Amino acid sequence: MIKEEVKALLEEYLDAPEAWSDNVMIEVDPKTLDCRLYDEDDADIESSEKDYWEVMDLLQMASDDSGAWEIDPDALDEIAASYQYQ
Repeated sequence: MIKEEVKALLEEYLDAPEAWSDNVMIEVDPKTLDCRLYDEDDADIESSEKDYWEVMDLLQMASDDSGAWEIDPDALDEIAASYQYQ
């Protein structure tokens, strides 16, 4: 299910955010629902057949630690709802 895949990718990002650029995204193939972290500067995502979600839009500041990030459950639900009928 896409929600679990995206959550796993966000957890991978949170484990080592310094390994990624500031513009890293989640790439979703709407036909297969395959997902991956996307961190490439040379591709034109505007004309791509795939969907892109900015990682930072899927995170929120942790309520218990002002310097940490955590997965935003509402944003995760939004992604899942976008592909619910596919």
